[in-house]
Amino acid sequence: MKIIQLEYFVAVVKYNSFTKAANFLHISQPSLTATIKKMEADLGYDLFIRTTKEIKITEKGIQFYNYAQGLIHHYHQTIEKMYDLNTSHAPKIKLSILESSNQWISQVISIHRKQFTDQTYLVSEVHDQSKTIDQLLNFENHIGLTNEIINHEAIKSIPLYKESYVLITPKNAFPDIKAIEIEDLPLILPTKGSQVRKHLDDYFNRMNIRPNVIMEVDRFEAAANFVHKGLGYAVIPQVYFQSFNTRDLDVIHIKPNLGRTIYINYLQKRKHSERVLSLINQCINYWDITQ
Repeated sequence: MKIIQLEYFVAVVKYNSFTKAANFLHISQPSLTATIKKMEADLGYDLFIRTTKEIKITEKGIQFYNYAQGLIHHYHQTIEKMYDLNTSHAPKIKLSILESSNQWISQVISIHRKQFTDQTYLVSEVHDQSKTIDQLLNFENHIGLTNEIINHEAIKSIPLYKESYVLITPKNAFPDIKAIEIEDLPLILPTKGSQVRKHLDDYFNRMNIRPNVIMEVDRFEAAANFVHKGLGYAVIPQVYFQSFNTRDLDVIHIKPNLGRTIYINYLQKRKHSERVLSLINQCINYWDITQ
């Protein structure tokens, strides 16, 4: 069955008339009627009940109509994307990042775009490692950043940098203290289920610490805002402390120390363009230079 046959059928449903549908499609009514009859013969059931005065769609016809609409919509979307490949010199580079990487990844993309001035990007934050893996394997993203290594034979996982988790506090909350134990402090932590929270919970278990968690938030940005309001102290990755949201806050190292490694990941079997490979290399080189 061809897409054009589905479009003929959908037109008959829309106009509830073979004559009006034929006029809309710029074909003859006998040709349209013959197409629908052939479809019904191929399917093995009636799509319409016809009388001399009207036509009515059958129950199976309604179900077929719903499927047909979805197929037609998907077909046209696919065709548009194929034309985009022809007219667009440089398809979007799609990458998933971590919230803590916003600051430095923006610098890297800025440098990359000076080399490829017509390049566009699609950037999303993903904090679920399994989702990052799925997006890479399904060709949805070119690059994914994670805070743990991805052990998958199809994915190349390269360490970029190591960083510590630190405590952010209002200015002068702990003057002259460079490292602090956090067991009894009112803490603002990431929500359960996030990779950062898993790191912190593992740390608390190892250190036999019962944290005083007064608030859980989805983003470091929100955590920093609540610290500004004096509602508690937030545990964040050290690199995030470079962000705008932590201005006018103090940073204190946690003791014993807790750290993590950030990885850049991409699908090995995918034929990456020169531009994607260049962006990967610039991410790696950025941390080779800054470390």
